Amino acid sequence: MSVIRQMGSCLFAFVTLSALDIASFAADTPAKPATVAEAAKVLDLAKFPRMPGVEPQQFGRLAEVSYEAKGGVPAAYDFQKQALAKLKWQELPGGYNSDQSANGTFARDGFRLSVMVFSVGKPGTVNVSLINHGNVDLAKLPLPPMAKPFYAGPASAMFLTEVGKDETAAALRKLLLARGWEPYGTAGDTLSFKQNAVRLNATVTTAPAQMNKTVIDFQTLLMSVDLPAPAETENLHYADITTTVSFDTKQSQDDVVAFYQKALAPAGWKATTDKPIKIDFRHVVIYRNSAKDLLELQMHDFEGITRVLLRHQSAAEVEEIERLAKAEIERRKNAKPAPVGKVSIALPAIATEIKREKTEVEFQLPNGKVKGVLEAWRKQFAKDGWKEEAAALEPMVGTLSVKKGDQSVTIIYVDTGFLPAEVTVSVFGGELDAVVEKK
Repeated sequence: MSVIRQMGSCLFAFVTLSALDIASFAADTPAKPATVAEAAKVLDLAKFPRMPGVEPQQFGRLAEVSYEAKGGVPAAYDFQKQALAKLKWQELPGGYNSDQSANGTFARDGFRLSVMVFSVGKPGTVNVSLINHGNVDLAKLPLPPMAKPFYAGPASAMFLTEVGKDETAAALRKLLLARGWEPYGTAGDTLSFKQNAVRLNATVTTAPAQMNKTVIDFQTLLMSVDLPAPAETENLHYADITTTVSFDTKQSQDDVVAFYQKALAPAGWKATTDKPIKIDFRHVVIYRNSAKDLLELQMHDFEGITRVLLRHQSAAEVEEIERLAKAEIERRKNAKPAPVGKVSIALPAIATEIKREKTEVEFQLPNGKVKGVLEAWRKQFAKDGWKEEAAALEPMVGTLSVKKGDQSVTIIYVDTGFLPAEVTVSVFGGELDAVVEKK
């Protein structure tokens, strides 16, 4: 999805606007960023019509949907346009349509929706992507003194100031916090915030082409699930495709549990145990709500910090997992016992900080190396007869699951781009034999 977002940010044409023009993009915007429930009343992309022939399991959540379909770009874009029109969404000016790619922005009740369709290189096949940007009026976000409108579009707004980058970033952060935005991680020059179910990215950079003035670039994205995080974090990453948020913090595990006890209570989440449960080297807390959704909080200590992952699963997802688990238990009852075998996997020579368990190994890789290692493993797994069950390989976070017989392997990685990538390999139904390749 991140590749699609990058394409979207490049494809959308921006026009120079006055402050009044920018405000006109969202005259009907509600006063506050939407909650998940409020956004779902306007549009749930998980239920949005798919083109004919698309398998229902292809990715789709409340805030995002992406899939491949048969057909040409113009026809596929028109399908999205007509489906949105039936739901009273209006297309805004500035779109683009050709035989190779098409994009546009649609609006309803203050919400903004990006639609992108492009050829994927297969004959007669296109990729369709819809991304909800939420209902924040970018023109009404607080700005440091002297910041003036520069460029704006339906899903982005940029401002210029002659004040230095660091001073501008500090002032902007203070103003956003005062307006109720919660810190939600940083990445290079980008400050991220969250309010209800809307994420705000504020990028503050120096623009050489504008006489080295400072540029403030606002962009927003709706979250399919409202996952809070403490104010002081490092390496925070939210992934809508997996409905997870992960981060490092200097707070203790007890402090993290106390934070979530307070932060989740207003939404009706309740812990199922009095204390975290230790599973392997992680401490886990499970939360449930009245809708029977599930939140899993995982924590473990790593080099003086607490590494945290919070994962959301809907009631339907939990029910399906339980169904599959019961079926697997029943299958194993009727199956002949098989000896526990070893699963061998070659760790790259560049792997560092290796921590081995009987069925799991954790290690680090230099930035940008995860994808190459994963592709090499995928080829080897396929060659050895493993069946790939799931693959969500985004630039910053991803998972890969393969299975052969009663054994399965799950690989999870986080690669923020500015710290060493973290990789975890887990084996189920066997023991892991992880050997480091020679340099």
